[in-house]
Amino acid sequence: MRASVLVEPGRIEIRERAVPTPAPGDVLVQVSSVGVCGSDAHYYREGRIG
Repeated sequence: MRASVLVEPGRIEIRERAVPTPAPGDVLVQVSSVGVCGSDAHYYREGRIG
């Protein structure tokens, strides 16, 4: 699967990750789209919250 990884402030890379195996009672969902909230944008710019 692909994952967005914040490598450093202002730099995100798309990386391949292994698909996790759900534990008994867990589910695995396929995400088709995502959103970005204000704290995500701050974390992208600053590399931390606050």
